[in-house]
Amino acid sequence: MLSSFGILNRMLFWELLRVFLFCLTGLTGICLIAGLVQQAQQMGLSQSQILQAIPLLIPTTLPWTIPATTLFASCVVYGRLANDNEIVAIKAAGIDLYTILRPAVGIGLVTAAVTGGLAYSVIPRTWQQLQAQIMQDPEEVLYNLLKKERRYSSPSFPYSIFVRDVQGRRLIDVIVKRRKKVPTQNGAELYHDYDVVARAREAKLVVDLDKGTLSIDPDRWVVNGQNTVLETEGNRPMDIPLPDMFSAKNIKARPMSLEFDELPGRIAEWKQKLAEREAARQANREKADREPDPEKRKLYAAQDMHHKAQIDDANRQIRNVEYEMWSRPAIAVGCLCFALIGCPVGIWSNRADYLSTFVICFLPTVMVYYPLMLAGGGLAKDGKVPMLVGVWGANAAAAFAALVLTWRLIRR
Repeated sequence: MLSSFGILNRMLFWELLRVFLFCLTGLTGICLIAGLVQQAQQMGLSQSQILQAIPLLIPTTLPWTIPATTLFASCVVYGRLANDNEIVAIKAAGIDLYTILRPAVGIGLVTAAVTGGLAYSVIPRTWQQLQAQIMQDPEEVLYNLLKKERRYSSPSFPYSIFVRDVQGRRLIDVIVKRRKKVPTQNGAELYHDYDVVARAREAKLVVDLDKGTLSIDPDRWVVNGQNTVLETEGNRPMDIPLPDMFSAKNIKARPMSLEFDELPGRIAEWKQKLAEREAARQANREKADREPDPEKRKLYAAQDMHHKAQIDDANRQIRNVEYEMWSRPAIAVGCLCFALIGCPVGIWSNRADYLSTFVICFLPTVMVYYPLMLAGGGLAKDGKVPMLVGVWGANAAAAFAALVLTWRLIRR
């Protein structure tokens, strides 16, 4: 009897694995084409660069596609068992339903381990490699961006570049606008409006990675300032800071580019910066309390708002890194929850075709789980709910559903 149990478990497990791999290939391909390739084009990668980047983009999709595919495979395989009356035969043979749950648990554990391993170090490394690939030829990336969008602008970049056309390595009818910083009500500073506009009939780009500059070399400039208009003689290059996306320091700037072991260190760095900024704010307040001059007290009050904005930014950065540290294992555990949901639902649905399984189980579950996960993560990053609740709330709901469904399956 034990040997028959072993054969049954192996048969179910390999069937789950076969359907899982088949569906994972299709779903990952769809996500890759619909989402990440489009994102790569927006980053300014050419078609050849996108082809080279696809192996680096695939791991990023897997933490999203593996849990959903685990659910789908579990529903399909156990739905076929029920549809072919094999569940009835198994029960008639005296085999308890706990036995047929073991392959579902097995595939859930395997996919959870794979997803966790990818999030632990593989995905951060591929993001770093992708960024390094972009930096190999930043001029080509900028030319591609300008050719596709006819402009380049970023909220954190003080310049906006507009072109009418791009012909090879020539920019036609170039306009460069410099934005000025404007203080906001909470004391922060944002780039807003333009104080200098320069125009050239044509120009070319020269990137100096060592200096971190982007040089725009024109035929000649016509510069419009707030109070002056200046036309330069000959070609006088304009050197501006290189956008952050091409900077070496930007490779590990985003939390998702950090390996799991590096996340606690980044949190400690930001907490140290937070303590320094809180101390600076406290010192500024103490000076304001001792200052008898009302006009100077107003300056201290304005400075206090600036310190508050810096403190808010540090808290936001800490929450972003904490979210990354909490969400990686949470997504992995979701695979096990989905496997356990798919088993009883597949048996009760008693369907053998993919479409019915998609409509009955896969679509409703995914439409509930992922919105809960994304909404909870957003609330956690905004500091509106505890990180544990926001990140693990969707998993808690999925685990509860899996336990209830499994309990009802065993009792029937």
